[in-house]
Amino acid sequence: MKLKNILAMQFLFMLITGLAYLLDSVFGTTTGIVSMALIAGGQWNENLTVFRKNLEMKVGKEVWWRGKLGRFTAFIDYQLYKETGSLGTRKGSPKLTQSIIHMVNDFKSTKRGVKIDIPLKRPLTGSGRIGVAGLSGHGESQKIFYRKCAINMMRHAFNERDNEMSDQVLPDQIMKELKDGAGELKDWFSRLIPFEFLFAALTGYSRNLHDTSYGVGYSMRSHPNIYVQSDGQVLFKSSAGTHVAYTFDSGYEKNVATALGTLTDTPSDYFSSQSIRNMVALARGHKIQPIEYQGQEVFLIFITSAQIRQLRQDEDWLKAQHYAAMRGKDNQIFTGLMEGYIYEGALLIVDDTIPGTRISTSSDFDSTYALSTTGDVYGVQYYPSNFMEIPYDTSPLKPAILLGQGAILGAEGAGFKFTQEISDHGQQIEDGGRMIYGATRADIIDDDNFLGNGANTFYDNSSSLVYYTYSPTTITI
Repeated sequence: MKLKNILAMQFLFMLITGLAYLLDSVFGTTTGIVSMALIAGGQWNENLTVFRKNLEMKVGKEVWWRGKLGRFTAFIDYQLYKETGSLGTRKGSPKLTQSIIHMVNDFKSTKRGVKIDIPLKRPLTGSGRIGVAGLSGHGESQKIFYRKCAINMMRHAFNERDNEMSDQVLPDQIMKELKDGAGELKDWFSRLIPFEFLFAALTGYSRNLHDTSYGVGYSMRSHPNIYVQSDGQVLFKSSAGTHVAYTFDSGYEKNVATALGTLTDTPSDYFSSQSIRNMVALARGHKIQPIEYQGQEVFLIFITSAQIRQLRQDEDWLKAQHYAAMRGKDNQIFTGLMEGYIYEGALLIVDDTIPGTRISTSSDFDSTYALSTTGDVYGVQYYPSNFMEIPYDTSPLKPAILLGQGAILGAEGAGFKFTQEISDHGQQIEDGGRMIYGATRADIIDDDNFLGNGANTFYDNSSSLVYYTYSPTTITI
């Protein structure tokens, strides 16, 4: 081989290596993926397309599993259900008995659309036949409700560069950090999804299903199993006070607000060991099924650090922990660990993204984010407008949320997708991310009047409850 040909090949190899190193410095250092992609003629080539797809898959997995609810999320194999009638989970996700969120993410076997039916089977409740009494003609019909879980798109954009002059003004290291659009969007969706599950528990649906302009237009509605410390259960009643069974209406929302208004800054309204005992007893009364966790059947109770702070000052709690905890420097009372406690049949999980609740008498009440209560004095607001900016909600009306098996139903129409838009001849670069998903509280509703109580009538919720205490985040010294 001639010397000039050898030198030409060496130069080509050095050029390829240099370009690959450059791309890796842009993409690989922030994502942990080494890319050997090339740019030819200013266009993305096939190799870089594969890299982008790998990045989307990595980010999508991170979104679903990063939050505290992720470990209790089971992905339902809907194809298997359609073929065999057996509702099971997909490989790699927890069993249904170990999960509180049942997520369907396989639409191949269903008719595409906005809503997907998720079956909820009710147990047999008949009294049976005694002795030689005839059994023929007395068979009980199986009650199966199909809960509709809607999906909708959520998108967010990130300005990687608003003007090419910023490359000149800002130091190079800062510019590299500002260009991590995929990482920033991954982080945003990872923090948003746990909020959406909590919003579904408190208001019936994830936030992307409430919007009347671009969403599905579902109305928010308070949880049917709401309890308020020192005041009891909020019953379904009309504004006139007569009992109207199983109806979500403005009268019920007014009663929720009225009950929340009874909470004051007094020890009897604080979160305590009695609160936990009450929640577990109420859960059993509602026939909420516990999950299997480390070989035990427990209910999951999500609380805020303000509530655990009150609990750690409760004498009954301290006595129980004093006798049960190991001695030494690993003692949880000594170390101050705030979650992972199993107490009175409940596993306590501390999550400060749980939004506080406001009523119309609150100074920072925003009617834009309140439930519709036409004709009533009070409104109920479950999340502020800036929950992503200030996730630590300062409202003292804190919900402790008990979640059992299948408390939240979810569906995913399309996973995370990362895109990039370059405009004005490279002056501006904007990264975008989108997901199509939905989350619905597992209320059982008789959509077709099967039970004879009227169509669209609420039947029950046997998978979750909400328990309110007065637990301010501010500390008086």
